[in-house]
Amino acid sequence: MASFGVVCPGRPVMVDWRPINETKFVCEIASPAQVTDLTFFLLPNIVLPPGTGTALYYSLPPFAEWTVLGALTLDKPSGVFRTGWSTIEGIAQMPAIQLGVSLESLDTITNLDLQKSGVDERRLFAHKIAQDLWSFVCSFAQQTQQGGREAVLLPANAMDMWLERFDRKYRLDASFMFKTGN
Repeated sequence: MASFGVVCPGRPVMVDWRPINETKFVCEIASPAQVTDLTFFLLPNIVLPPGTGTALYYSLPPFAEWTVLGALTLDKPSGVFRTGWSTIEGIAQMPAIQLGVSLESLDTITNLDLQKSGVDERRLFAHKIAQDLWSFVCSFAQQTQQGGREAVLLPANAMDMWLERFDRKYRLDASFMFKTGN
């Protein structure tokens, strides 16, 4: 049994990993488009070799390239990671993807620049929300009588209407903001 595990919400804990070699392990996740976040953790009382941590990767069929999701060290023995899989075109038709865990040096883990990627993703999401709101507000633009300048006159309930619309779209697809046309 491996010294780490993964939990996808609503699914059993995954601790049975197939060893590739002494430092690399894989398992499969079925219906990956349904997994928006996962928790990766070290099992209790696990001791990693000094100067190492574990990095979590995923690979899409045909499993030739790997993308990093996150990493753990003894100082950070667990983490929740956003997958972003639902934004990958064609993933809904993929029966499974592979997760890979690799024992890496702390230098390698540091160079993965994981904190920056999470911040960039949140910034992009906030930017997409702001763009969606601006597009909605601009739909109320009208020509004014004063010099033909454009003005935006909003109904008092415009923000409520936008929020209802946003919530409805989000319930249907939590990643709708990242798809083309949004």
